Amino acid sequence: MKVFFLTITAGLVIAFTVLAYTSLNSGADYNLGIQETSFMKSTSVLASQAWNESLGFGDVLYISMPYRTDRQDAMNLVASMSGIKLRLIGGVDGDNINVKALPDNANSNLRASELGCWRAHADAWRFVIENDLETALILEDDIDWDKNIHQIFQDLSTQMQNNTLRLVPPTDHERASAPYGLDWDILVMGECVDKAHPDRHDLVLVYDDPNVPSREDTEFVFLNVMESLGVSGDDIGKKRLLYPAFRPACTMGYAVTRKGAQRLLLNLSYLNLRAPVDLDIAWTLQDGKIRGYTVTPPLFTPWRVDGQKDSDNMPDPDQPIVGNGNIGGVSGNLKSSARVAMVNELAMDNWGDYASQGTVETGESK
Repeated sequence: MKVFFLTITAGLVIAFTVLAYTSLNSGADYNLGIQETSFMKSTSVLASQAWNESLGFGDVLYISMPYRTDRQDAMNLVASMSGIKLRLIGGVDGDNINVKALPDNANSNLRASELGCWRAHADAWRFVIENDLETALILEDDIDWDKNIHQIFQDLSTQMQNNTLRLVPPTDHERASAPYGLDWDILVMGECVDKAHPDRHDLVLVYDDPNVPSREDTEFVFLNVMESLGVSGDDIGKKRLLYPAFRPACTMGYAVTRKGAQRLLLNLSYLNLRAPVDLDIAWTLQDGKIRGYTVTPPLFTPWRVDGQKDSDNMPDPDQPIVGNGNIGGVSGNLKSSARVAMVNELAMDNWGDYASQGTVETGESK
């Protein structure tokens, strides 16, 4: 009887192992070209790491000027409501960068604000290297994301584990421990403008995502990119795209691998700095010196409050500081804004709640 139970137990363990392995690797072929994949209802254990406080990355870093405590409050608030833990990387005042600290042959026309932005991102890359992080998500402090961000990243992880655009199959380590794979240097998820490689529109992975914004909520520039890559009509508002990064602009949200952080620091600090950091990253992608993917519609988008608070530039005394403010803030390219959801979820009417209960007896004797 004991042998019988041991045999049954062993059989169940083997069956579960085979089922898990099959679920993790189903659909993983490596033929390049346009690939349409259906939404995978059974999610691997690895993809479920997207539900942790770092969305499955080694850490989540965000860049903010030390004096922008207003933005830091906002980022920590919305992150806490989304179940995300952030680590602050201090922004840099470009006027305080010593000329000796600039990269060799740095573009002499770069403004102080552009140099400060570059230095802050370089500090984030250096943090990844110094702390031996396998991956990190890097954000700026004026962004918004979807309230269902964990589900969105779980779906992205599932697709990237079965990524048909890879040049080589995933290693055993990637299959076991890398929710988004490690075959990239940079994963662009917060671009404001983008363009795919003009000669490689065949390289795109299209997948279902129930949290994709509608056509009306998707900016024209991303509709153009999607249509250029074969997604149009009723698929707008249902499909998300993953394709090799070529010409993204803005650095609102992106991830790097450790090797990616090293290559960025090599090309945009040790060797040169040709342009503002986002433009130089795009040039470096076009030069083929780093490898990446872009997600469209983007997962991170600017939160605009109007007025001078939308910029880190020094205040203009002749202009109003506050425009619409956070209560009137807006963001595009999202189905359900996390910032809007946060205000609704935290709203209450304490005295109205008491009133709705009617008169409360005090228990005092007459």
